[in-house]
Amino acid sequence: MRAQILKWGNSLAVRIPKPIAEQASLSEGDPIEIEVSGQGSLQLHRGGKIPTLAQLVAQITPENRYEEIGTGPEFGKEAVEW
Repeated sequence: MRAQILKWGNSLAVRIPKPIAEQASLSEGDPIEIEVSGQGSLQLHRGGKIPTLAQLVAQITPENRYEEIGTGPEFGKEAVEW
């Protein structure tokens, strides 16, 4: 099936026809990875679902948590009283 490259803002886009999207089980908002291979051929790969902030925070453990790093005294408008 043929498709056309279209301008989308400052980027380019390819519209995936509905039958192909259905066959590949693609939905709006699905993450994908794009790879250039061979003689300028493009390959699309499913990207995993993008985790939510809550899912990322849930993965923090005492073993993988960084210690606080001092950067000197606060000054100016960045000074915050807790």
